[in-house]
Amino acid sequence: MNEQISLQQINNFSKEYNKDTANKIIENKITQNGIESACINQDVIKENPPIFNIELPESKRYHQKDSHKCWIFAGINMIKHNMAENLNIDSRNLALSDNYIAFFDKLEKSNHTYENVIALENTDLTYIRKENILRFCASEGGYWQYFVEILNKYGIVPIEVMPNVKESINYEKIDAIFTEKVKKDVISLLEGKKQKESLEKLREIKKQFLQENYNLLAKILGEPKFNFDYEYKDKNNQIITYQNMTPIAFKDKFLTLNLKDFISIGNLPMHNKKYGKLYAKKYLGNVHEKSKVTFLNLPVEDLKQLVIQQLKDKIPVWLGIYHKKFRDKKSGVLDVRLYDYKEMLDVTPLNKKEALDTNDIWLDHAMTFCGVHVVNDKPIRWKVEDSKGIQEKVNGYYVMNDNYFDEFVLNVIIHKKYLSAEQLSLLEQEPIEIEITDSF
Repeated sequence: MNEQISLQQINNFSKEYNKDTANKIIENKITQNGIESACINQDVIKENPPIFNIELPESKRYHQKDSHKCWIFAGINMIKHNMAENLNIDSRNLALSDNYIAFFDKLEKSNHTYENVIALENTDLTYIRKENILRFCASEGGYWQYFVEILNKYGIVPIEVMPNVKESINYEKIDAIFTEKVKKDVISLLEGKKQKESLEKLREIKKQFLQENYNLLAKILGEPKFNFDYEYKDKNNQIITYQNMTPIAFKDKFLTLNLKDFISIGNLPMHNKKYGKLYAKKYLGNVHEKSKVTFLNLPVEDLKQLVIQQLKDKIPVWLGIYHKKFRDKKSGVLDVRLYDYKEMLDVTPLNKKEALDTNDIWLDHAMTFCGVHVVNDKPIRWKVEDSKGIQEKVNGYYVMNDNYFDEFVLNVIIHKKYLSAEQLSLLEQEPIEIEITDSF
């Protein structure tokens, strides 16, 4: 066979294709109805009813719209039940401000980027580009560690105190403007380093940049309030009023979960990752030196058992996932058997290891487990709360078959009390650094 496809080969391909009459029937079905409609297996949907024997109570559902703040909403969904219980309020009536968290996340990301640059020994742009140091320097998106550090440093407020505004629900404009501003500042810092400016001088320059960033964010997202009054009706229909609260005081009074006790557990069966090892991503973070993105890599069955234990105690579980394959938004079903690609298209999907090794899947979305159906100690399907409204899925949540967990769940956030002594001991090892472009 030659290097190029010949016209004769195209001729032969066509003849071979038309030998099988089923090919034309499938072609007509797909071209008229689309791939998903033509290939969907309705029996699989029937096999995944939205019924769970371990389940958290209904709560406030969020819609992130085009904000790309799934990681913030997943964090809020982790803590809202605990805060609602301590406020003695129905969890469906408690809404927490994602905009408040996003404001300080961006400000902290800029400071983290400046500090990374100030600490650089090699200021050559070729090196900086090769290391992808500025790849995600101030962009929207985040990890559990980001959420924890912002909450612990700045607290949290009800959504009435800092509601969403026009640009806070559309990431593109603020992402572009803010990231460009930070990169412009980085060029100035690099120039200062080349001029052998002192550390004190560079930090003075950084301080001015941070003031500018605060001003910019306040103009676009609104300035955060540092004191507020909060009034609500509790479950007994009593009006409760708190005056002159601070975001930290609000968090400390009503959030009794210690977020530092929750650990990121991953399942990445890749060629370059081993189970039982602790991994950390280079350069990423928001609160400098405190928000290192780490995870302990364990077999998928370990993740499932840990999630079930936490759900039994009525604590939601943050999950990181690739969720763009084998999903039906209308029914809310996630199942690797959902579309008959093998039968209709003669295509065999990659397994999880193959998909991770070839960069076909990655951690692209954060949601929360809020229920599971277990039969004979085996999980059958999972209730997954999304942050994209209630118009699709089942009142805003997915029904995930256990086979989908195997192939597409990449990490979960688990309280360390559920880990075995052996698993806890693994957290003491020195993390292995992985690239910023890694699938996690």
